[in-house]
Amino acid sequence: AHAHLISAGNGLINILPERAVLLIAVPVSVFQNVDTNQDGLLQPEEIKLNRERMLNQLSQAIDFQIGGSGGEVLDDQIMVSVHGDSTQGTPQIEWLRQIKFSQEQLTLPLSLTLKDRLLTSEYVFQVKRVDGQEFAKMGPLHPSHTFFKNNWGTFQSFFLDGWQHIVEGYDHLVFLITLLAASIVWRRWFWLLTAFTVAHGLTYGLASFGFVQVRAELIEPLIAISILLTASASLFKLKMSLISEAGLVFGLGLFHGLGFASAMASQLQGQRFPISSLVGFNLGVEAGQLAVCLILGIIFEVLKRSPQWLEKVRILSIWAGFVAGSFWLFERI
Repeated sequence: AHAHLISAGNGLINILPERAVLLIAVPVSVFQNVDTNQDGLLQPEEIKLNRERMLNQLSQAIDFQIGGSGGEVLDDQIMVSVHGDSTQGTPQIEWLRQIKFSQEQLTLPLSLTLKDRLLTSEYVFQVKRVDGQEFAKMGPLHPSHTFFKNNWGTFQSFFLDGWQHIVEGYDHLVFLITLLAASIVWRRWFWLLTAFTVAHGLTYGLASFGFVQVRAELIEPLIAISILLTASASLFKLKMSLISEAGLVFGLGLFHGLGFASAMASQLQGQRFPISSLVGFNLGVEAGQLAVCLILGIIFEVLKRSPQWLEKVRILSIWAGFVAGSFWLFERI
């Protein structure tokens, strides 16, 4: 545990014979009345002085059970492996807890619930057991998760991940808005979104099962280029048939699928329910896309009452996509 640093917002749970071992990286901001000098860091003396208070707050912030039992706490440790620049203070601590369970209990489903104090940010938990491992992203939208239960739990977790990758994935959002703003025709929108969906679903699936492997540092600039190409085609009023445009969008969607897969790489390894994770994530992405399409469609339909404003908003959206794509391309290269 001391040799493997994990970043704040991550957790590892190992199920071993007769015990479970939790290693969770927690940012200083989670604790109350511990950072006495209010510098955003915890000094060694602050940790030593407030150790019991910190452990008590952590115990109250997390509800961990196996088969409905909380087990017996064997050991609690607070470790430090990250220091601020030129200081002995740390922006996070790593909490190591060992809990005793019976051998029979350790084969049952494992439930984890994060309380309000920990829900100020997203956490990614990895749970390892002899029969496999599972990942789950937890946060305000998904504060509880049951591991090693069934396909449905995995599907739900990955559906939320897919939704968040669209809603919070600004480059994918900008690509969609730039693409749809080029021409406000529902038939065009349907076929382009279908092409994009099939393309990114294809490469995401291939990458998830290890058939395709592309480094993220190569994919991310290509996603920025896809935004630039889409915006440029509109700004230069490039005329294309719907079939040609759908083919172009399909090609660009292949790179976006690889981008999704690279972002989810850690959560895809060793999944017990690979089909559920694959389908859940893709459906979450599609739900996010449909939500964006619906909101954008409503806005444009309202603006149709004032064609002048509609055109201004449409052109502004495309230029915003061009600028954002240019910035991301420069940043990622």
